[in-house]
Amino acid sequence: MKISFLILLLFIFFVSACNLPGGSGATQAPAPGESTGPCGDGVCSGPEDAQNCPADCPSSPAGTSQPAPVHQGDAPLYLTTMTHMEGNFTDDRDQAVFLRHVEELRYGMDLAEEYNALLTIESEKPFARANTIWNLNIMAEARDRGFGVGTHCDFGFQSELMPVEQYAQFFAENKALVDALVGAENNLGCSGGGGVNDWAQAASMAGFKYLDGIVGMHYLSMPLENRPDSTWTDDYIRTVGYHDSAPVDLYQRIYPFGVANAQDFAADENPVIVVSPGALGILSGMTEGIGEVGYEQCHPECVLTNADVDALAAKIREIDLNRDRSRIAKVIVYIPANFYVPENEAVLRYFFEQTQILQEQGIITWATQKHVYEAYIAWNQ
Repeated sequence: MKISFLILLLFIFFVSACNLPGGSGATQAPAPGESTGPCGDGVCSGPEDAQNCPADCPSSPAGTSQPAPVHQGDAPLYLTTMTHMEGNFTDDRDQAVFLRHVEELRYGMDLAEEYNALLTIESEKPFARANTIWNLNIMAEARDRGFGVGTHCDFGFQSELMPVEQYAQFFAENKALVDALVGAENNLGCSGGGGVNDWAQAASMAGFKYLDGIVGMHYLSMPLENRPDSTWTDDYIRTVGYHDSAPVDLYQRIYPFGVANAQDFAADENPVIVVSPGALGILSGMTEGIGEVGYEQCHPECVLTNADVDALAAKIREIDLNRDRSRIAKVIVYIPANFYVPENEAVLRYFFEQTQILQEQGIITWATQKHVYEAYIAWNQ
């Protein structure tokens, strides 16, 4: 009995020694991108997600991890997408067109779910109306699966100035249709809606909390001295630069910021809305020019290839090396609904595989547009 007791004491002493600093069982310093604490410490970081650590990483309705910023180490770099259900769509008049779009969106969501990726779908009037007309609420389905939903504001070329209250009605009409589909609490942002009028105050007045999809049209409201250079005249914007990613400076464009009005792209002390830019362009145009090729300039000439994915991944790595790590950052990839078809499956899988690697390496975190807004507000409180 005494011998057994002594053996037990020696075993306890050996285990304790191994776990002392410098012992053979000492806790190793976390690798880059890994959590600095155990699951249950209240910090969602590194490899922790809703699946392996729900205590620290809350889940969306579909079980997808909800990005939550933590004031520990670097601010995250979020990867987001935009899929716009456009203003010139005929879904509210042609059921076959609507059902084709539904099939495309489901195809995209199914693929994204395989790789724990997140899409954001933003709708203009025709597609929003079609959800009700044809009694198939695909926007609510996307929401319930944990994907992002929002409004597309496919206007802004109005040449005449108008009172901000009048311009706000453009935003309000679009918002009301999407609110009815997904709930106002889930429809916080509008993509687009630039123009000569004060789009910041108008969108805020309509009830939006943030604007994404910021492009050249948003410079139309600004005096010439607040535009990139003297070439950015109204005529140039309307004919050439209207869909170029804005702000033009990439390392200004990747950070959300609050503005009081649409006079410039400078952060204001008393903002009325968050500008959430970060657009890198259409996925099929990445080899033609990051942030410079809009949908009109690229489709259908720009063919979606693995080279586009490689160019995107390289640009994201470059951004991560050079960004201000004290600020929430984001990038947006535009993926039209008609890209989500079996013909593109191989390239789409390559896209999701490569972005999954970027997430596993701690370079990016997948998010919806709404997630980024919420993360920005929380980080800056």
